[in-house]
Amino acid sequence: MEEILSDEKSVMEYLEILFLSQKSYEQRIEILEKKYGIMFKEESVMRKMCTFSDAIWEKGIDEGMERGIKEGSLITSINNVQNLIKKHVVSNIEEAMDLLEVEASLRPAILKSIQMH
Repeated sequence: MEEILSDEKSVMEYLEILFLSQKSYEQRIEILEKKYGIMFKEESVMRKMCTFSDAIWEKGIDEGMERGIKEGSLITSINNVQNLIKKHVVSNIEEAMDLLEVEASLRPAILKSIQMH
């Protein structure tokens, strides 16, 4: 373990294997045993660490997807509002948002974005 801690690159590789790797638990154990000579006496501790890192990874993916969906919805709404005004279907932003039944939570961001351009 001292060998790992003595080199910043080794520490980062070690932590990446433990927490960021998408490899299975068994693959991680094999890498750590072969590369670092680390033998795990308590399987449950390592398994918990791998399970924890997998959960964090999944949470990050879920949050990223949720954020992407929200941003995509906002961009689509902005474009739709601008198109209605540009094609003279409505005369102002509020009217366009009402016609499109834009969610109240999106309206301030749409107003801000359109007024900035």
